Amino acid sequence: MSDKRLPLPWTPRLQGILLAASGGVLGVGILLGGRGHAVALHRLPPLPSLAASSADLPPASTAAAPGGRPRFAEPVEVATFQKGNIHTHTTLSDGDRPPHDVYAWYRDHGYAFVAVTDHNSLTDPAVYRLLERKKRFVMLTGEEVTLRGAGKQVHINAICTRHTIGGKSFDTQREALAWGVREVLAQGGVALVNHPNWDWALTADDLPAARGAQLLEIASGHPHVHERGDETHLSHEAIWDAALTAGEGFAGVAVDDAHAYAPRAPENAARPGRAWIQVFAAEPTRAVLCEALARGRLYASTGVTLKRISVREDSYAVYPADRAAKVEFIGKGGAVLQAGKAGEDGSARYELRGGEGYVRARVTNADGKRAWTQPSRLTDGG
Repeated sequence: MSDKRLPLPWTPRLQGILLAASGGVLGVGILLGGRGHAVALHRLPPLPSLAASSADLPPASTAAAPGGRPRFAEPVEVATFQKGNIHTHTTLSDGDRPPHDVYAWYRDHGYAFVAVTDHNSLTDPAVYRLLERKKRFVMLTGEEVTLRGAGKQVHINAICTRHTIGGKSFDTQREALAWGVREVLAQGGVALVNHPNWDWALTADDLPAARGAQLLEIASGHPHVHERGDETHLSHEAIWDAALTAGEGFAGVAVDDAHAYAPRAPENAARPGRAWIQVFAAEPTRAVLCEALARGRLYASTGVTLKRISVREDSYAVYPADRAAKVEFIGKGGAVLQAGKAGEDGSARYELRGGEGYVRARVTNADGKRAWTQPSRLTDGG
C-alpha cells in the first residue's frame, strides 16, 4: 500500500463537504427532546419499503402530508435486527486462521451471520455446515474481488454469489469498479465497494462507475485503510455523502476486514469484533439476509446499539440504547441538520423542513463509538 498523498480535485461540491466535516459554515440545530437481486440503482432512488419486524410497533402512516409539506418517500418501522459481518479473511488468502476457526469466532461471539471474503476465492459454507448447529447462526458465501485499476487496488466484495469471480487489471479504477460490480450482479449477488481510501484508490467522483452496487464501506475495523482520510482526501463517510448528494443510492456499512485472530495479535492488527452491521430481519436465514443486504435494510455500527428506527411521513426518529449518546441528523452535502440527545420517550427525532435531499442519523457515544442509519429521501428529491 502506498502512503503517497495525491491532490484532491477541488470542486465546490467537495469543498462544501470538507467544510461540513470540519465544522465549517454548515448550520447545526440542537434537538432537546427529542431481491433478492437488484440489478441497477437509478439516480435519486427512494429507499425500499421496509416492513415492520416487530408486531407491537404502531403502523407508519403512508398518507400524504397535509398542505403539501415535504415528506419521506418510504416509511420505516423496525426494532428487530440481526448482527453480522460481511468482510473478513482466513488462511485461504491473507488471514491467520482457517475458515473453520473464523466462522466459529463469529458464532461464539454472538453474531447471527458472517460472510468469509477471501481474496479472489469463494468459500463454500456447506463444507463447514456443522458450525451452524446453533439455529441463529448463518454463513453466507463471499469473496473479495481484488482488482487493479491504473495500478491502484480496487476491491469489491461479492456476497451471496455462487462462483468465484477472481481478479483482473484495468487501465482505470472506474473500469475496474464497473466490471467488478457487473460480475457480482450477474450472479444475483450483493456488491460492496470496499474501503475507497485503501491505496488512495477511489474518490467520490469514481463511484458512479459502481452504480448498481448496493453497499459502500464507510467504517472499518482495519487500522490501515485510511477511513478518516487526510488533509487532501475525504473520509469514507464524507465520500458516502458526496455520492448520496450526487444521487447515488449506496447503503453505508461497517465491517471488520479482520485478518488477525491469534489471541496475541497486536492491537494495531486487523482484529475481529470492531465493526459490524445490524440487518433488519426477524430471523436470520440465507434468503432473508441476502435480500435485506441487497436492499440496504440495515444500520452500521462500531459499538453503538439502536433499539428502533422509525421514519414516518415527515419525521425521522432513532432510539439509541444509550440515551446519553449524541444523535446527529445529516442531509445532503454532509450538512448536520440537527444534533442532540434522546428525549423522555427514548427517541431523538428530526422533523422535515424541506430541502434536505435526504436524512440519515449518526449516533456517537462517550467512547467515540458510532452507529449510522441509512438515508431516507424526500418524495420530491428536494
